[in-house]
Amino acid sequence: MEFTELKSPSKINVGLKIINKRTDGFHNLETIFYPVNLFDIIRIKIEPTEHPYNSVIINPDKHFVPHDKKNFCYKVVEAFFVEYKITNHYVIYINIEKHIPVGGGLGGGSSNAGTVLRYLINYFNIDFNTDKDKIIRIALAAGSDVPFFVYNKPCFAESRGEKIRILEKFVLDYDIILICPDIHVSTKWAFETLGYNVNELHDSIISKIEKFQPQYPEYYENVFENIVFKRYPEIKKIKDELLSQGAVFSSMSGTGATVYGLFDRSRNIQIGEFNSFYKKGYKIFKT
Repeated sequence: MEFTELKSPSKINVGLKIINKRTDGFHNLETIFYPVNLFDIIRIKIEPTEHPYNSVIINPDKHFVPHDKKNFCYKVVEAFFVEYKITNHYVIYINIEKHIPVGGGLGGGSSNAGTVLRYLINYFNIDFNTDKDKIIRIALAAGSDVPFFVYNKPCFAESRGEKIRILEKFVLDYDIILICPDIHVSTKWAFETLGYNVNELHDSIISKIEKFQPQYPEYYENVFENIVFKRYPEIKKIKDELLSQGAVFSSMSGTGATVYGLFDRSRNIQIGEFNSFYKKGYKIFKT
């Protein structure tokens, strides 16, 4: 059997609010996830085996990407076979070609897992609508952002990220510039440092949004920006530069460090206009 090649998209958060900390250690949040056309490539092959166990062989093209049980793809395959009590045994080969910056708030690892899960759903003829709750449970076993990548459509997400409402009218008809500095923002640090007050941070505006309204940027606040910008002022400089170049909206994605800007297509924004960041070694993408 030949490998099947799949595109594994990235995402941006258009607004991100933390509601409170849960008893299980995770956080309740509200956000709008939006898929963007910056892709990793997943090549996957499934073969039956006579061995009395399943094998997951992960081969990433970057040395810093886990190839063992720490990889989200491994976790989602393991959870899938347990949840569906599949008695036949298989070898699952997963090759990962990375293009999405790792740890930049663009969901690369979660996207890889969601892409693999969608493939498993099709391979084993699972009906998504019938088994939606079970599939989301499998996705959550890999990571909080993985359920979104199973849908891979603009959506409002809450709870850990698994309660999803598709936003059919939420379309970002803009050129999107993504600037990814060579800075690692620890998600653990960001949540611990946020020091939120539930009543101050929680409002229901984002949960009522159906269409993007750039004239109201306060609707799409990312609550992590204040603490991240304070610790890493160079990330704030990216947002300032995007806005000064005419972005109708700019925000950090997730807990960073990627910052994106939305530009009217008539502006015909070019990556070369951000050459000062390129010289610093930042990764810049246009989608």
